[in-house]
Amino acid sequence: MPELPEVETIRKTLAPYLPGKEITGVEPRLAKAFRPDPETFAREVTGRRITGLSRRGKYLILSLDSGKRVAFHLRMSGRLLYSENPSPPPKHTTLILRFKGGEELLMEDPRKFGTVHLFTGKNLPPGLAALGPEATEKKEALANLRAAGERRKAPVKTILLDQTVLAGLGNIYTDEALFLAGIDPSRPVNQLSPDEWEKLYTAIRRVLTEGLAHRGTSQRDYVDGKGEPGTHQEYLRVYGRRGKPCPVCGQPVSYKRVAGRGTHYCRFCQQ
Repeated sequence: MPELPEVETIRKTLAPYLPGKEITGVEPRLAKAFRPDPETFAREVTGRRITGLSRRGKYLILSLDSGKRVAFHLRMSGRLLYSENPSPPPKHTTLILRFKGGEELLMEDPRKFGTVHLFTGKNLPPGLAALGPEATEKKEALANLRAAGERRKAPVKTILLDQTVLAGLGNIYTDEALFLAGIDPSRPVNQLSPDEWEKLYTAIRRVLTEGLAHRGTSQRDYVDGKGEPGTHQEYLRVYGRRGKPCPVCGQPVSYKRVAGRGTHYCRFCQQ
């Protein structure tokens, strides 16, 4: 699933191309992906000009000259691909936006879990409205994390994956941050000390910064807005490295399920 570094990389890739583009054609291809419905989406978007491109958590958001906005939530396998020389669309295409100059933006999604939301500033999609602070907002992020730790007893990994607590983290960067902080993913969140929260937040910032610098993690589906893979998979410390040596102690990286999610960690470094 694309996480904050991947979605932000897509945004940066598309930013030189999309603002100012006039949408002349809209082709919804997967009805269940559209909110409120594909017919309304096509009618409201056709003929509009893109005025901005932003990100919130794992959502990529287009602003239109009508005042409405379009939020893409890529979920498991979604991709947004811009082409100046369009070719026949892939089999699992959810949406095609055609521009006045002949260029296209398409959403491809083999697993078909991604969604496309048309909304105004006063009517945010529920998932977008419920997002917690961005991980880059230290004061707000730490306050939310500590508050969750005071009122809940869930594993710390569960809290980090909760988008209402902190926006943008997923399985990859959560495992990486917990490893850097030396915290077992299944440890009850109410047991963390103030110093451990500081250490964990520092680790979160570090792994997200690294992921952005390497243009995201491409282990399965992710590519940027021009179809290029990221390279952060070459720098992962524990995620996806089950049985391989821990980069700190050399013992095999362990694997277990925490809150229903496959989790990579070092049982020696993360006591």
